[in-house]
Amino acid sequence: MARRLSQALAFPITILAILLSAAPGRAAAGMDVEATLPVDGVSRSYILHLPPAAAGGNPLPLVVVLHGGGANADSAIALTGFSAEADAEGFIVAYPNGTGRLRPTTETAGQFSWNAGDCCGAAMRRDADDVGFLRTLVSTIEQERAVDRHRIYAAGFSAGGMMAYRLACDAGDIFAGIAVVSGAILLPSCTPSRPVSVIHIHGTGDEAVPFKGTAERESYARAKFPPVRESVAFWAAFDGCRTQPVARATVLGIKAEDYPDCKAGTAVRFDVVEGGIHAWPDGTDTPGFVATPHIWHFFADHPRL
Repeated sequence: MARRLSQALAFPITILAILLSAAPGRAAAGMDVEATLPVDGVSRSYILHLPPAAAGGNPLPLVVVLHGGGANADSAIALTGFSAEADAEGFIVAYPNGTGRLRPTTETAGQFSWNAGDCCGAAMRRDADDVGFLRTLVSTIEQERAVDRHRIYAAGFSAGGMMAYRLACDAGDIFAGIAVVSGAILLPSCTPSRPVSVIHIHGTGDEAVPFKGTAERESYARAKFPPVRESVAFWAAFDGCRTQPVARATVLGIKAEDYPDCKAGTAVRFDVVEGGIHAWPDGTDTPGFVATPHIWHFFADHPRL
């Protein structure tokens, strides 16, 4: 795993559901709630982050954040920093746990994967209905909280990004947009029901999900990866965008490619991190470019029309 993910996994699994008090001079922090829900006889778990704005009762956007392979909800919180962004911008965040091994050991008990098609791990081997789980998760949150149904999104890293692509393919009726960091479409067939906005961030030096794809099944995820650009181009075509993107340099080392004139108010954007590794950009190796606020602003600009 890349350095960012390794750092995230170093955080212990904690029992949450506390209201954090704000430090002097800082904005109030929100509340984390740990919960479970039954899906096809299996108890599935997640952490829900409620920003201070949730106390007002107005419908808020919802972002479902999907951890990478071998990781969990806690590591996604630490890796992405989406909770702090949610507190500042006023949206709800759900951090679901994927599917674990049937007989986990002490060492693997906190490691989960997603059934993203031809990936990944125990979830793929068990043919876990992760799409069904995430549909139920969103429905449950909608019943319990005030959610703006035009502003429901999914964001994922690595295997979580592959799962986000699967949600766009299989649950586009729910998600207005997705964000993928270091992922690809690994479904044998993607047949979306409606246009979905897509932002994809990927490093050209990614060795886990290679930018140019792999000729054979790659050992990291035991999957054959297509060239990353093919996943982006698929969505540009489905969303009715122009086939040729407009490229522009944003900050040093980042090249943005926007596909213009997409239908139904959608957008497709590809941010290429020159030399970037398999990581969630946090500004350390990408000065001036931090993935989480960048993704949120893309989401905020593209609700479901």
